[in-house]
Amino acid sequence: MLKFTTLIYSLLIMVVLAGCASNDSTSLKNEELNEQTDTEEKVNETALDYDGDGGYLWKVVNGETTMYLLGSIHLGHEKFFPLATEIEEAFENSDVILPEINMFEAEVDKEKINKMALFDDNTTLDDVLSEEFYAKLSDIFEAHGMPVETFNHYQPWFVEGLLADLVTKQSVLTPEYGVDLYFLKRALEDDKEIVDLETIETQYEVLSGFSMDTQVQVLESYIETYEEQADWLNQLGYNWVHGNNNSNRDAFVKQLSDRLESVDKEYKEEFNDTRNINMANKLDEILQNDSGQTYFVYGRFCTCCD
Repeated sequence: MLKFTTLIYSLLIMVVLAGCASNDSTSLKNEELNEQTDTEEKVNETALDYDGDGGYLWKVVNGETTMYLLGSIHLGHEKFFPLATEIEEAFENSDVILPEINMFEAEVDKEKINKMALFDDNTTLDDVLSEEFYAKLSDIFEAHGMPVETFNHYQPWFVEGLLADLVTKQSVLTPEYGVDLYFLKRALEDDKEIVDLETIETQYEVLSGFSMDTQVQVLESYIETYEEQADWLNQLGYNWVHGNNNSNRDAFVKQLSDRLESVDKEYKEEFNDTRNINMANKLDEILQNDSGQTYFVYGRFCTCCD
């Protein structure tokens, strides 16, 4: 299962765990989790060369208003930058920057997110996962010094986020070099106007709102393919940055399309389709208002296969 919000998970998993660290044995201190993940070894550098000039950029014009839309990814490699000349110039020429979320100014309601993450009754993770997948999850966590019992009161969608964070630590790609973070930092340095398209709470409301059947299906799928996830991410980044090559562009589209087709219909419709439609409506409203400004929009919702 593709984790689209890796950067957000990395931040908010820390927030939630730190916020409930004093509750009981079902939580893990922020410092402990950081120490565990920091000691993990990255997967070996492969023959993949991340020095490319790809990317996925569209230009939309209505009246005096111009909007650039960049299909980006939340993880990246230092060799990504600078990006293709057309992308860099589109950013430079823009007055307003529209990311999914401005992570530097996002306000996090710890109590609200913690409430979303935990079961609201006496249900536990081992109640909803099959014995086989619970054992596999236990093995994964145990390998990282994280007893599975620590997370037994967390819902499947949040535990999947924990796994995604572990995978990120093993990939050669990092949130630090994510395309979205790259432009967000530059927007702040250049004092450009920044307008969020979503909020952290909104994204978490979507994730926590899935039925338990969907949550379990997605988590078990991620557990099943856990060992392949880091390599999958590495290849995704390679195909993205070399997107000007037809074969890499096709491979990038296929990677994302295959993952979307493999997930539960409810997950695909709510997390991908509905979110995309909502953001597209916001962008259309901006274009229709025709302010005469130039906008630079970026996010995974702009990718060519959405």
